[in-house]
Amino acid sequence: MEDKKKLSRRDFLRLSAIGAASAMVVACGGQAGTQQAGGTAAPAGGAGTGATTAAGGAGTSATTAAGTLGGAPGTPAPSEAAGGIGATQMTGAGGTAEALKAPGKYQESPLLTDMVKAGKLPPVEQRLPKNPYVVPHKWVQPGKYGGDMKFSNSWGGNGVSNIVLETMYGHSPMRWLKDGLEIGPGWVETWEKNADASQWTFHIREGIKWSDGQPFTSDDVMYWWNDMVLNKDYTAEAVPPDEGKSGKGTLAQFKAVDANTLQIIFDAPSPLMADRMAMWVNAGNGPRWVAPKHYLKQFHPKYNSSAKDYKNHDQKMDMRLNPDVPVLTGWKLKEYKEGTASVWERNPYYWAVDKQGNQLPYIDTIHVTGYQDKEVEKVNYLAGKVDFGHHWLMKLTDVQAAKQAEANGKFKIRYRDSGSGSRSTAFFFSYDYQPEAMRKLIREPKFRQAMSIAINRPQIQKDFYFNTGEQTTGTMSPKAIEYNINDTGKAAYKSWRDLAVKYDPEGAKKMLDEIGVKAGAGGVRTMPDGGKLTVELIYDSATDKGVIATNERLAADWKAIGIDAKLVPVPSSGRGDKWRAGQLMSNADWGIGDGPNHLVYPQWVVPLEQTRWAPLEGTWATFRGTPKEKEETDVDPYKRHPPRANADPGGPVDKLWKIYDQTKVEPDFMKRTQLVWELIKIHVQYGPFVQGTVANYPNPIMVKNGLMNVPQPEDLALHGFTDPWIHPTPAVYDPESWFWNNLA
Repeated sequence: MEDKKKLSRRDFLRLSAIGAASAMVVACGGQAGTQQAGGTAAPAGGAGTGATTAAGGAGTSATTAAGTLGGAPGTPAPSEAAGGIGATQMTGAGGTAEALKAPGKYQESPLLTDMVKAGKLPPVEQRLPKNPYVVPHKWVQPGKYGGDMKFSNSWGGNGVSNIVLETMYGHSPMRWLKDGLEIGPGWVETWEKNADASQWTFHIREGIKWSDGQPFTSDDVMYWWNDMVLNKDYTAEAVPPDEGKSGKGTLAQFKAVDANTLQIIFDAPSPLMADRMAMWVNAGNGPRWVAPKHYLKQFHPKYNSSAKDYKNHDQKMDMRLNPDVPVLTGWKLKEYKEGTASVWERNPYYWAVDKQGNQLPYIDTIHVTGYQDKEVEKVNYLAGKVDFGHHWLMKLTDVQAAKQAEANGKFKIRYRDSGSGSRSTAFFFSYDYQPEAMRKLIREPKFRQAMSIAINRPQIQKDFYFNTGEQTTGTMSPKAIEYNINDTGKAAYKSWRDLAVKYDPEGAKKMLDEIGVKAGAGGVRTMPDGGKLTVELIYDSATDKGVIATNERLAADWKAIGIDAKLVPVPSSGRGDKWRAGQLMSNADWGIGDGPNHLVYPQWVVPLEQTRWAPLEGTWATFRGTPKEKEETDVDPYKRHPPRANADPGGPVDKLWKIYDQTKVEPDFMKRTQLVWELIKIHVQYGPFVQGTVANYPNPIMVKNGLMNVPQPEDLALHGFTDPWIHPTPAVYDPESWFWNNLA
C-alpha cells in the first residue's frame, strides 16, 4: 500500500503543477467535431466465468514469468487499484496472470449476424477458438456494437497505419497485463518450461483462425522461422530476434510438435522467454513470430518457382498495405491510400471475447487520416476530429490549448505517466562514428560527462515539463522492477540518474580542458589535435517543434561552454542506413526508457542491434552465433556487409556483453537482478552513453466523450505508462473492448 500511496500523491502533485502552469502555455482554438451514430447493444448473455491457470509448469500450478514485477521471491505483489493483483497474493519474481474461462455462449456484431444469415460466414461459435481469449481487465464493462473510431498519424507513407498496429495485440503470443506486473496468454493459451528454462512448450489455442477463415497453426510459426528468419536469401527477416537465441548466442531449435503445440529448445537456460513473448505488437514494431503460410507461400521462391525474389512477398505480407493478407488482429485493413488515409474493418474471426461472451471488437471500423505536418495534425486533434489522441503527438505544452478546446471538440484530456527514462529530449553520440578523431573523442567518458553537465536541465524541466517529472542523466524506465525491488535497486537507479545530471557549466569547461578540448580563437573549443570541433545534433526533418526547441536549448548550452554545436535536420529516407554505417555523429530525436524490466529488451543498456548508441557493435551482436559472425573478418569494419565491428577487448561494450550473457542463462531472479545492477555500474563508470533531460513526466492523451472502456489512471496498477514500445500502448488495454455509449 505504501507504493500505491506514493504513486497517487505524486500523480496529484504532477497534475496540480500542470494546472498551475497552464496559464504559461500559448492557447489555440478548436472547432466542433462530429459524433458517431448507429449501432446495437450487445446481449449480456453467456455463462458465468471461472478462473484457470494461464500457465502450468511440470509439477506446478503456474509457470513463473521471471522478470515481471512482483517483488523478490516470497514478497507480496503490489495491489491494483481496480482489484487486479491482490495484496495477499504471493508471487515469485513476477508471475503469470490467471486466465478467465470462456463463457461458452457467444454473441456477435449484428453486421456479422446478417452475414451468417446470408451464408457468407459460419456461426460465431465456429469462428471462435475452443477457448477464446477473455479480456480480463476489471474496468471493462459490456458494450454496444457499432460505430467508427477516428485516428490520425503524421508519420507519412506506410506509417499512417502504425497507430492502428499499436492498438492491436492480436499477433502476440502472450500479453503484458497490469502494467507489466503480470503476463497473460495471447494466441498461446498455456505454456510450460523445464527445470532450467532451456525448453519451453507453448500450446496454441485450438481453433484460432486467420481473418480469411483458414486455421492458424504452429506451421505458421515454423514458416516465419524456417522460411524467413533462417533463410539466408531472405534479407528482410534474416536477423534472428534476440529471444530466438540462447544465452550462449546460439539459435534455438523450433519444433512443431503438432498443429497446436510449439516447442522451443535452447542449449542454455532462457528464463525470460515468456516475458519476451509478451513484448511489442508482433508484426508491428516487434518480431513477426507468425506469418500466414497458406497465403504467403504463393509469393515465396521455395514454394513457387515463378517467384524470383522476395520483394513481392514483403509487400503482400505488410498488413498496413495489403487488404488481402490474412491477420489475427481485431481489425484488418480494408483500404489504404499512401500517406493520406487507411480504413480498417472488424475481423470476423478475431479470437477474443469479453466476460459476457461478446465477440470483439465492438467498434466496426477505424478511419485513419494521414497528415504531412504534425502541427496540422494537432490542430485537427483540438478540433475534435480524432476520437483517441495518442501520446505520440500531445505534449504538456499543448494542455492549455486542449483544455480550451474540450467543450467544442467534445473530448477530455487525461494523463498517464510516460514511464520514460527521457523521451525525445534524449541525445546520444554514435560510439562507432566513422571519422577516427571524433570517434576517439566521443569514446572519452569525460567528454560525454562534460557535455551532460553543461545541459541546463532545471530550465528545460520548467519550460517544457512545468516542473513535473525528474531530472535525469538518462536511464531505463523509472518503473523498471530492478529500480523498485529494494533499497539496493533504488540506489542503483539514483547512481545512474544522477551520474552527470547537475548543471555545472564551469565544471564542464574544466573537464574539457583536462582532455585537451581547449578554447581557441573566439573561445571556440577545438579537437585535442587542434582540429575543428563541431557537434551535430541530428534529427528528423519532419520532427515536431518541441524536439527542435529542446535541441536548440542543448546547442545553446554547449555553445556557452565553447562547443560549436549546430542542429542538422535530415530526411528520414536513408537516415537509418547512414546511422548503421557509422556515418552520422549523433541522434537527437529519440527517447530512452523501455521496460517493464531491463532484460526483456536491454538494447539501451547493452548494444545488441544497430539503431542505438553503438550501431556497428550492435550489428556485430546480432550475428553472434551465426555463420555471418566469421565472415569478412579481414575487411575494414565500415566496409563489411553490413558494417559491423567487434567490441574492444576489456572495453565497456565487451564488459556489457559478458554480463548480459550471464543474465540470459541465470534462472534465479535475484541473481539476474544483481547482474543488472552490474550493468548499471558499467554505465556509471564509462557513461553516460545517452544524455537525457527529464524522466517520467505525465503524458496527456485525448479521449472523445462517449468512448467507453478506456481506462482511467486509477484503474491501472502503476497508473499506466505510455512510452516504452515493448509495453505497447494502447494495445495492452485491449481497444477491441472500447465502445460508444451514445450510439443511436
